[in-house]
Amino acid sequence: MQQIKLKRHRQNQQDDGEAKIESTPVYKKKRVLIPLFIFLVLVALGIYWYMGQQGYISTDDAYIDGNKATLSSKMLGRIDSLAADEGDTVKVDEKLVMLDRSDLQAQGKSAAASINNAQESITLAKVNLEKAKDDFQRAKSQFQNNIIPKEQYDHAARALEAAQAEYNISVSRVGTAKAQLGVIQTNLLNGIILSPMNGVIAKRWVLAGDVVQPGQPIYTIYDTKNIWITAQLEETKVSSIKPGDYAEIDIDAYPDQKFYGKVFQIGSNTASQFSLIPPNNASGNFTKVTQRVPVKISIEGRTADSRKTQGKFALLPGMSAEVRIKEGGVK
Repeated sequence: MQQIKLKRHRQNQQDDGEAKIESTPVYKKKRVLIPLFIFLVLVALGIYWYMGQQGYISTDDAYIDGNKATLSSKMLGRIDSLAADEGDTVKVDEKLVMLDRSDLQAQGKSAAASINNAQESITLAKVNLEKAKDDFQRAKSQFQNNIIPKEQYDHAARALEAAQAEYNISVSRVGTAKAQLGVIQTNLLNGIILSPMNGVIAKRWVLAGDVVQPGQPIYTIYDTKNIWITAQLEETKVSSIKPGDYAEIDIDAYPDQKFYGKVFQIGSNTASQFSLIPPNNASGNFTKVTQRVPVKISIEGRTADSRKTQGKFALLPGMSAEVRIKEGGVK
């Protein structure tokens, strides 16, 4: 029992000591100052962040963009072979698509034979024309000297006209055959589709053996040496920026990496003007909506290939980004 009383007595003394400490002015000051200090730090950070946002125009409606080309056929034909697949690197003037040209090649041989036949007809028609000219000159002289009657002279004149017409027709046939051969040769060339630029196959739309129509997409190629950021800015903010303004770029694929660039082009129209259904306010049912203007921003520090940007970052068209444009162009 004495031990229990002794423990209770010590515990009471300890509680009384802690109560005295808590009641001291120093402890009371600490309880007030620590939350106040934390509050002031948070306020300072908020002010610092707010001041850092001043002078910047930002948007998350941005993405990586670049030059692209869509390859298509100029004529109806069956695809004989495709030389590249998605992700392959291609060079300018590289053969990518071969259409079946067997029918065209047969037509070309036929047209060449027609040209040869027409040229032989010209040779024969020219001989007949020269003979008709001689006969006419002879008949003319004899008619003037009253040696032959007028009927015989008229017959020679009509023979000359017929020979001249036959010669002209033969020449025209050669021209027509050459024109047909030219069309066939052009189609033969169109049956081989070349890459229009250096780049990467982004999309293959067809397979070998498919029949393609004129204008039907076959490949989509991106120029990986020429990419940029396209940011859709509100029309109310565009007046504050100009070409040359500095920009900070965050790309969603690389959240820990900061990229930099400069504004190099401000769109001459809003993005809605090229939408599938452009706005038409003539009906009277008008709802005002802030429009977006496309702004192009270069990406600094890129190497020759965008897939090896800044040493290790692959920047691909279509990637999402966020931009902060510094008004005045100063970092």
